[in-house]
Amino acid sequence: MKRAWIEYREAWQDSPMSYWVHVEADGKPYYEAESFDPPRPGPVPGRGYPRLFVECDGFTFEFSSLAELEECARVLARKALPSTSRACAVRSGGAGPNRHWLSRLPSHVKPWRYRQTAARYLAEAGEALERQLSRDRSRARSS
Repeated sequence: MKRAWIEYREAWQDSPMSYWVHVEADGKPYYEAESFDPPRPGPVPGRGYPRLFVECDGFTFEFSSLAELEECARVLARKALPSTSRACAVRSGGAGPNRHWLSRLPSHVKPWRYRQTAARYLAEAGEALERQLSRDRSRARSS
């Protein structure tokens, strides 16, 4: 089964990918940072902070931003996944390989056959979720 949806939360919540995608840009440790590259999305007025979900063949991916979803699709589309040690080397701050979002995926999500399907669907779902977020923001502005 494949489906995608948005839930809204009162406050920002990190997803398993947040630390690896939204890099602190103000020189503070991640847990104290107020500025990120790419920026974290703000709340949708009247609804809250979006939490994005994409279900694909028995696994539900969870994201706090479209940037995270896009990065997930990009990495899963690679024929060979990067080692978690190599992926962790990109970020300083003491996060070890077992904390990387790739290492947190269940084993049935990692084979190339599954990832091909998932990466395509994540890209499609990302476009649909982006349109829905735009509609939700437009409705909030017109209210």
